[in-house]
Amino acid sequence: MLKLNAFTKHIKTATQEAGFTVTNQEGTVLHIVLHTQTMRCDLAPLYRAYQNAPERLDDIVQSHLAALHQALSAATPLTEKEAAESLLPLLQQRQWLQQAGAKVTAPLATRPFTTNILISYVFDHTHHRVYINVEMISRMTQAPGASFDAIHEYALQNLRRRTTAKTAKTHGIGDKTMVFCETDDGFAATRILLPELLEAWHGRVPGKMLLGIPNRDLLLAFSDRHPAKTAVMRQIRRDCQRHKHPLLSSPLVWEKGLVKEYEPVH
Repeated sequence: MLKLNAFTKHIKTATQEAGFTVTNQEGTVLHIVLHTQTMRCDLAPLYRAYQNAPERLDDIVQSHLAALHQALSAATPLTEKEAAESLLPLLQQRQWLQQAGAKVTAPLATRPFTTNILISYVFDHTHHRVYINVEMISRMTQAPGASFDAIHEYALQNLRRRTTAKTAKTHGIGDKTMVFCETDDGFAATRILLPELLEAWHGRVPGKMLLGIPNRDLLLAFSDRHPAKTAVMRQIRRDCQRHKHPLLSSPLVWEKGLVKEYEPVH
C-alpha cells in the first residue's frame, strides 16, 4: 500500500500526464489550472478511499481525472463583478510563505500583521482559490486611483459582506464569556482584521479581551479574567499544533482599537 506522500505524487503525475497543469502543491492539495483559473484539489478523501480498497488504485485515479474533465467542461470565466467580490484577505504563517515562495514563479503579495503572521490575498471561488502575487498586484494598481492599500480595504469590505450576526456564537456570562467564530472556509481567523467586529465583541467580554487564532478556521475572544484562562491558552496551543493550517499558538490582545501581541503579567 502506498503511503500518503507516494499516493499524492502518483495522483499528481497522473494528473500532469492527462494534460492538466499543476502549478503548486500544499500537502495533499494540488493547484490545478482549468482554463485561466486555478482549482484547489484536496486528495485526502481520495487517499481514504484508497486505504479502504488499495486494489482499486487505477479506478480511483480514473475517477479523479473524470472529475477534473467534468469541472473543466463546467468552468466558465468569471464576470468582472464576480472576480472583484471574491477578493479576500487570508492569514498565513511566515513559514508558510517561505515554503510557498519556493514553488511559485512570482512572490505572493503580502503585508505584515503580527511578528509571525502575514496577510495574503486570494480570489476565493466556489471550487478553487487563486493566490495573488506581486505581478498581479502591479497590474491591478495601474488603474487610476488604485493602490495596494485600496486593494487591501476592498478585500476587507468583501470580508464584511460575508460576515453576519450568525458568524459568531457567544457562550458563558461575566468573566466566563467566550465568543467564537468557527468556519471551515479558511476565513474565520481573518475576521480579526475587522475592528468594528472586535469592538462589538469587546462589549460582551469584561476586562481585557484576549484573542485566539490557532488556525485559519477559528477566532475566539475571552477575558484575561476568565477563571480557566490557562486552560484556554493551553487549548489554543493544541489547536495550533493539530490543524493543517496553523497560525498562532499564543493569544493576542485587543487594546485601544488595535490588535497587539499579548504579554501576560507574571
